[in-house]
Amino acid sequence: MHGIVLNQLKDFVVETYDRETWTTLQQEAGLPGKLYVPVTEYPDEDVLALVETASELTEMPVPDLLEAFGEFLVPPLLETYGVHVDKDWTGLELIANVERYIHIALRAKQVSTYTPPELESGWRDNHTVSVVYRSDRQLCHLARGIITGVGDHFDEPFDIDEPVCMHDGDDHCELVVQHAESA
Repeated sequence: MHGIVLNQLKDFVVETYDRETWTTLQQEAGLPGKLYVPVTEYPDEDVLALVETASELTEMPVPDLLEAFGEFLVPPLLETYGVHVDKDWTGLELIANVERYIHIALRAKQVSTYTPPELESGWRDNHTVSVVYRSDRQLCHLARGIITGVGDHFDEPFDIDEPVCMHDGDDHCELVVQHAESA
């Protein structure tokens, strides 16, 4: 898992709760005192252990926690990777182009084993984008949160439908995204 995600998970916990909660979370997850640097890679197990432990401590279901974190993650991701975002794009256009312009650029720059999720996105019509998500991490709820966060950032509320999901036994997830007023 890329360090920016884990670093921002710490910020999410500290801003939502406090620094003591982060410390407790790390201890309970078996990762006491571990520091996360944005440009470094860490085992996927770290983020999964932290999220599962956070769910237990807060009694918030993992999908809800991941969606909230995904929304929180959008501003730092746009700050870090915004150079790959066309300044004239709408939020829906960003979602439609994330694989083609952002993930491919990130993969080309990586000399490491970091692998962002594989996305296929395309327009269904002028108001609807379909995003196919594939990842062994099965963090489609994080992707949903990021999509919601993109909508918030661009002041474009989205409706998201997920007719296909890995958590239901499928080999991928499909997130169908449209402007809320178009639904």
